[in-house]
Amino acid sequence: MESIDELLEKLTLATGVGYSGDVKNIIHDELQRSQIKSTIEKDGSVSGYLKGRTDRGIMLACHIDEVGFMVSSIDDAGRLSLSSVGGIDISILPAQQVLIHGRKTIQGYIAAKPPHLVPKEERKKILPLDKLFVDTGLAPSEVRNIVEIGDCVSFFGKYMKLQGDLRTVKSLDNRAGIACGILVMRDLAQRERAFNIYFVATSQEEYTGLGARIHAYRLPIDYGIVVDVTFAEYPDLKDHEIYPLGSGPVIGRGATIPEKLSDLLIETAKQNDISYRIEPLPTSTGTDADDIAFSREGIATCVIGIPLRYMHTPVEVVCLKDIDRTKRLIVSYIEKLTERKE
Repeated sequence: MESIDELLEKLTLATGVGYSGDVKNIIHDELQRSQIKSTIEKDGSVSGYLKGRTDRGIMLACHIDEVGFMVSSIDDAGRLSLSSVGGIDISILPAQQVLIHGRKTIQGYIAAKPPHLVPKEERKKILPLDKLFVDTGLAPSEVRNIVEIGDCVSFFGKYMKLQGDLRTVKSLDNRAGIACGILVMRDLAQRERAFNIYFVATSQEEYTGLGARIHAYRLPIDYGIVVDVTFAEYPDLKDHEIYPLGSGPVIGRGATIPEKLSDLLIETAKQNDISYRIEPLPTSTGTDADDIAFSREGIATCVIGIPLRYMHTPVEVVCLKDIDRTKRLIVSYIEKLTERKE
């Protein structure tokens, strides 16, 4: 798991909120290092390409962006007000360390009134985002020389090894998927391929779906494979809502996923002795698959989830074995998919 560790640490400690950040450069470099043709696209997505024997194509999509914030105002004291970019649990924000990506990157903390100064009847209430602010500790004039309204703000990341194969850090949603996608491309680069493989680290899945929509329309593909995270075990949730860490890839089944594809994934997992779970997705999938499946005249698309605890927080948790098993499933699935006659 050492190679996964090294790759995942690079990806998660990089930044990618909206268009901003350096994660796109790291993904591009990792693909190029493996002799995989790679391009940073105009929308902020990163694409990789492996040529096959035929003109048929598969898109492997894993979103590049993380949840974060944008600076919405700067007051006379140099405090920064924030707007959210993607769904964030407001209750976790007070006292979080953040990075402000202005003319240079600086650190700050999300602050709020101390409880002593909050009326008793309000102490148990969750403060809305407009009641919080970022304090950088810098003089107001210095803040304004570095930060502008519209600059992006990300959670501060620290990559930590927990027990066994568990790792915690920010932005595992969906850098775990990106790491898996890069590993798939490295593996496929060493094999003979019938289909053209288009890996796309898609931009802006967390709030617009821009990257998936653009590249599903642009690329000559017959199938889509979306790798994202899904919910790991957590107290008080029902069994069908959670998928334990270490239990392997989670195969989506639902209205927008052709049954022949989810069935083929299940068959592939069984034949390769890969543990898996099934996630019911009766309506939309909540992933890039919703934009890919409805592109052009329709693209047959499946969804594979990697279990993740504490989604959209700075301490997301993933199991490295789940990333490796998902990679193995996708490689074997692509080989079976290219054998199909239809």
